[in-house]
Amino acid sequence: MPRLFAYKDFAGASEKVRGYADKHSPVIICESVTERDKPFRVKVVIGKSIKHPNAKDHHFEYIQLWNLETLIGEMKLQRASFGDNPVHIETEFIFIPKVSLRLTAMAYCNKHGLWQSEEIFVKVEGE
Repeated sequence: MPRLFAYKDFAGASEKVRGYADKHSPVIICESVTERDKPFRVKVVIGKSIKHPNAKDHHFEYIQLWNLETLIGEMKLQRASFGDNPVHIETEFIFIPKVSLRLTAMAYCNKHGLWQSEEIFVKVEGE
């Protein structure tokens, strides 16, 4: 089982170490309330402010979106499609929720392992 990292694990660290965590941590961006049986859009970005390297030996391979233990979707990333320069990676997932959600994003860096976002609660009205 790979070690799982999260931005919150680096809260008391130096600015340099927090920068390392920032450029690896997935962040979920979405509304906190939605309607049952209506398309719901969730954006996942890697890092808030620092671009991540995109070299052959250091890049992200995938981003996943989970509702508790259920995988909602996965975006496989092709490193070459971003070029060789550091990038802000983001993707969107659109799905139809039936019940309230506890969303977590996971992202895998081939050099620094598996990273997890903070959990986001989304209330689904009309359940």
